[in-house]
Amino acid sequence: MRRKLLRLYWVGVAVTLALGLFTVGTMVYFAISDTEKTLLSILSTASAWTEGSTENLPNLARQIAQSAPPLRVIFLLPQGIVLVDSAEATQMAMENMLAFPEIQGALQGLESSSIRLSGGVPTIYAARLLSDRLLIHLSYPLTDVTRLLWVYALGMAVLLCALLILLRRGLASFSRQMIAQLEQIQGLLSGETQLQEVKNGETFYPELRPTMQSICYLIGRLHSDLASVRKAQDMRRDFAANASHELKSPLTSIQGFAEMLSEGMADSPEEQAFYLDCILKETRRMRAVIDDILLLGQAELGQNEPLADVNVRAVAQEVADALSGQCRNKNISLSMEGELTVRCVERDIWEILYNLVSNAIRYGREGGYIRIEMGDNRLVVEDNGIGIEAVHLPLIFEQFYRVDKGRSRDEGGTGLGLSIVSQLARKYGGNVRVESEPGKGSRFIVSFVRNV
Repeated sequence: MRRKLLRLYWVGVAVTLALGLFTVGTMVYFAISDTEKTLLSILSTASAWTEGSTENLPNLARQIAQSAPPLRVIFLLPQGIVLVDSAEATQMAMENMLAFPEIQGALQGLESSSIRLSGGVPTIYAARLLSDRLLIHLSYPLTDVTRLLWVYALGMAVLLCALLILLRRGLASFSRQMIAQLEQIQGLLSGETQLQEVKNGETFYPELRPTMQSICYLIGRLHSDLASVRKAQDMRRDFAANASHELKSPLTSIQGFAEMLSEGMADSPEEQAFYLDCILKETRRMRAVIDDILLLGQAELGQNEPLADVNVRAVAQEVADALSGQCRNKNISLSMEGELTVRCVERDIWEILYNLVSNAIRYGREGGYIRIEMGDNRLVVEDNGIGIEAVHLPLIFEQFYRVDKGRSRDEGGTGLGLSIVSQLARKYGGNVRVESEPGKGSRFIVSFVRNV
C-alpha cells in the first residue's frame, strides 16, 4: 500500500509539472499567434493603401509603425533594394533581405511569416508582395512575450511548489488513515470472509459489488457529460476568437481608409471615390459576417417556429432567380430535376439552397453548370467547378473554415455558409455530406428525415 501511494505521489508531481509547462506554453503560443494575425491583417490593409501610388511610402511606413510600436516597416523592391525603413536604418547596416524566408515566400505570392532571433531577441517577421514592383516587410520584437513568459514561469514555479507541498502532506495524511483502517479490517476479518476480484484487480466484499458497479457506471456517465461540456466550451471559445478576427479585419481596413481620407492623402476625386468604394466593400463584408453569425445562432438554438409543407422546387426557383446575375457573369447554366416537399420553415430551405448554389457559382468554372436534384428525401447541388481536395473534406463544415482563404474573402465569402447548411439540416434530423474530386467538381447531398 505504501508503494502505491508513493507511486501516486510521483504521478501527481509529474502531472502538476506537465500542467504548468502546458499552461505557460499555451499562453506564449496564443500571444505569438495574436501578434502574427495582427501583422497579416496589416499586410492585407497595406495592399490597398499602396495601390496606384507609392509617393507617400515614408508617411505610410511611419503611420503603420506607429499603429503597433515597436513595429518596424520596410518597403523594398523585389531586387532587394530598400526604399523606405520606418526605423531609418542605413542601407549599409541592413542584411541581405532577399535571403529571409518570409521575403522568399512573398516573392512567390504568399503572405509569409517566420520567427527568429534578432540581436538575441525573438522577433516575428512577415512580408507580402504588394505589386510587381513593391514588397512590404514587417518585423515585431517579442520582448513583451519574453517578459510575459518569465513572469508566468516564475508564478507557475511558486504555484507548483505550493501544490507539491500540499499534495505531499495530503497523501501522507491519507496514507496514514488508510493503513490504520486496513490494519483494523485485517485484524477483524482474520481470514473469515472471502473476497472476490473484479476487473481492475482490486478486491471487494460480494455484498458491495452491485454498489461498486453502479458507482462505476455513474462515474462513466459523469466523465462523458464533462467531455461534452468541455467540447462545447472549446467550440464557443474558438468561435468567439474566429468571429473577432473576421470582424476586426474589415474594421482595420475601414479605419485605415478613413484616416487616409481625413488626412487628405487622396488628392483627386478618383482616389477619394476609390477609398470610399473600399470602405463600402468592407462594410458589406462585415454586415455579411454579422448576418451569418446571427443566422447560425438561431439555427443552433433550434427556435420553435411554425412548420409548413414546403415545396423545395419552388424555393429553388426563387434562389435561382436571386443568383441569376452571378450565373450570367460567369456564363454558368443552372438546371433543376425532380420534386421534393419537406415539413420545415421555408426560410431555412432558402438558406440551405442559397449557400450551396452561391458556393457553386463562386468556385465554378467559366461556362460551367450547376444542377439541383430533388427526390428520395434529399436535395443535391452538383457542379463541375474546381473541386475540393480530400484533405479539406472533413473540415469544410466547420465554422470559418475556408479551403481558399484569400479567394473566399475577395469574392464575399464569410466562411460560415456550409456550417449554416449543416446546422439547418441537423435541425430537421437530417445531415449533409459532400463528394468532390479536384478539377472535376463537387456534389453536396442534404438528406432529410422529418419530411412528408
